[in-house]
This record gives sequence, C-alpha cells and structure tokens, in this order.
Amino acid sequence: MAWDAVTDENLQGYRVYYGTFAGTYLQSPGQGLPVGNGTTTYKVTGLSTGATYYFAVTAYDSRGDESAYSNEVHKVIP
Repeated sequence: MAWDAVTDENLQGYRVYYGTFAGTYLQSPGQGLPVGNGTTTYKVTGLSTGATYYFAVTAYDSRGDESAYSNEVHKVIP
C-alpha cells in the first residue's frame, strides 16, 4: 500500500492498520504496524489467500499523538 507523505515537522512515523471488515482493524488504536517515517509504502505479509483486506494509515508525532485514519483502501489477496 502507498500513501501521501505528511509534511508536519513533528512527524515521528506512520502506522498501518488492516482487517477483513471495512472500518474494523485487527490492531487496536495506537497499535498499528509501525513503519517508520522514511517511507510512504509498506508491504503487509502473511495475509490469507482469497480474503479481502481493508487498510488505513495514521501518522503520529513526537508526543505520540496519532492522526485519524486515512481513507481506507481494500485488496483481494490472490
């Protein structure tokens, strides 16, 4: 998945959230997959073939404040 970079100078990183139902993620808020701040792409592995997954990204700052979820995208895993 890919997203647009955040331009806030306090950006510490991004978190990726995913699940098998729209708007419902397997990770609790604040517990998304940490993917650092040097990238705007990430490959989630270990997903089940034939399942549809929904993904969203958040950004967080140096105080640990986290943004709202990005627009959600979905993908059927071949």
